[in-house]
Amino acid sequence: MIQSETKQCQNCKQDFTIEPDDFAFYDKIKVPAPTFCPDCRYQRRAANRNEWNFYKRNCSLCGKSMVSIYNSSYPGPVYCQPCWWSDKWDPMAFGQDFDFFRPFFEQFFEFRHKVPRIALANSQSANSEYSNQSERNKNCYMVVASGESEDCMYGNWYQKSKDCVDSWATKECEIMYESLNCGDCYKCFFIEDCHDANDLYFSMDCPGCNNCFGCVGLRGKSYCWFNEQLTKEEFQKRLTEISWAYEDVQKMKKRVADFWVKHPRRYYQGRKAINSTGENIGYDKNVRYGFNVRFSENTSYAQDAWEARDCMDLTETLDNELDYEMEGSGWGAKCIGMAKSWYNHDSHYSELNFNCHDIFGCMSLRKKSYCIFNKQYSEKEYHILKEKIIEHMRKTKEWGEFFPIAISPFPYNDTIAQDYFPLTKNEVIARGWEWFDRDARDYKVTLPHEKLPAKIGDVTDSILQEIISCSSQDSEKEKASHLRCATAFRLHPAELQFYRRFNLPIPHKCSACRLQERLARRNPRKLWHRQCMCDKNHPHHTGRCPNEFETSYFPDRPEIVYCESCYQAEVA
Repeated sequence: MIQSETKQCQNCKQDFTIEPDDFAFYDKIKVPAPTFCPDCRYQRRAANRNEWNFYKRNCSLCGKSMVSIYNSSYPGPVYCQPCWWSDKWDPMAFGQDFDFFRPFFEQFFEFRHKVPRIALANSQSANSEYSNQSERNKNCYMVVASGESEDCMYGNWYQKSKDCVDSWATKECEIMYESLNCGDCYKCFFIEDCHDANDLYFSMDCPGCNNCFGCVGLRGKSYCWFNEQLTKEEFQKRLTEISWAYEDVQKMKKRVADFWVKHPRRYYQGRKAINSTGENIGYDKNVRYGFNVRFSENTSYAQDAWEARDCMDLTETLDNELDYEMEGSGWGAKCIGMAKSWYNHDSHYSELNFNCHDIFGCMSLRKKSYCIFNKQYSEKEYHILKEKIIEHMRKTKEWGEFFPIAISPFPYNDTIAQDYFPLTKNEVIARGWEWFDRDARDYKVTLPHEKLPAKIGDVTDSILQEIISCSSQDSEKEKASHLRCATAFRLHPAELQFYRRFNLPIPHKCSACRLQERLARRNPRKLWHRQCMCDKNHPHHTGRCPNEFETSYFPDRPEIVYCESCYQAEVA
């Protein structure tokens, strides 16, 4: 019988445990056990991904100006989407032989700088220029990792949603603002972890509710105000008395947070997660250490991974099966070490490939098979050479590991690794990784945020011409915490229309700072072992509940954290 094994991470030097199920998976896909701990493996994948940092640069083929996730320091060719998808160039022209006298990653690092990259991974979208790692969107602006959504702005993980702004992880939602982790919701503002709901305001964990304000932990309720049952008339009267002025909204956020923290929380946010651990999980079975993982089964160490089956170590993926160490990949199976690639199977260590199978070390291929470093082989030749390369990578201890951060196409501070594993410039340089010094912000502010009208009704169209200061610049502490702050911002016409339509005040912070605050509202992507805090008498216990669990609520937090049984006994 396979036993668990404790190893020391070669990167952070901390001990981590490899479970028997992990060994069974590694044996199934024929890779050695990892030498990095789960967090350091996540950091590697995250450092290979730029989601939010957009730059203007010229297409390396047609010369036209374009929006790109590659800044001016990137040395290789970057093509606009029309050029990249066209037949004006041939990625097979960059084909080369594998050199068995050099490590694989060293060769791939040089190769990925030769082959043209697409400016943005944004497929089959209309009027959605500022959209990345997305497909089939319409009229979307500054959205990432989103699909089949329309008229959405400033958010990520919008799936089949419409009219959502400043939100995260909405599935089949319509008209959402500053909301997180919601599904099948309509016309909701400032809510979290709600499903099958409509007309909610400042509410958390209220599935099946409608017309509620400031509530937490309710089920199927209507016309409640801070968990107090009202009549329809009383509720509507209180709602009309809300001024929706900017300062009043900020005060309401504080009041709601103080109210929420007094009510028991389930040890994880999500629903219908069977034999699973993590945070923001739902409709999962046998998921371990998952964060924003939905509709998945037998999957471990995954972040922002939906519809995964029999996988490990996924970051930002959709619909994967028997995949390992994947970043930004979807609709694939039996792959290892793939990045930013969709609709592939039986492929390894390749990037920006679409509708391919049986490729190894390839870049920017479409509808190809039996290729290594973009060179075509027969099926027999491919499999013979592939096995030789794998054996070579075993000797160099590269096989089974994800691309090292040192060969990432992005500087560390342009990637989402900076969001989850923040480092200073000196720390990044000391590790031998790249850092990008952005140009100094010299925006000519025409409207200080302090002079913004308090209510949207007092805002005229002239505000679209203003450059508004970001309030994060007012505090040195806040400025330091928002490393990506744009210092100033303009309103998008569709954004202003949204605020007017729903009587919402103009924000005082740039979209980058709003993003950081939105992400900070989520729990950290770590788990702690804790005991249920319930000390009431329930059918399964008297006095302190003995149940223990893994939770993303670390012990010193103020929330009251319950096990599933105690939580279900307490919610309305």
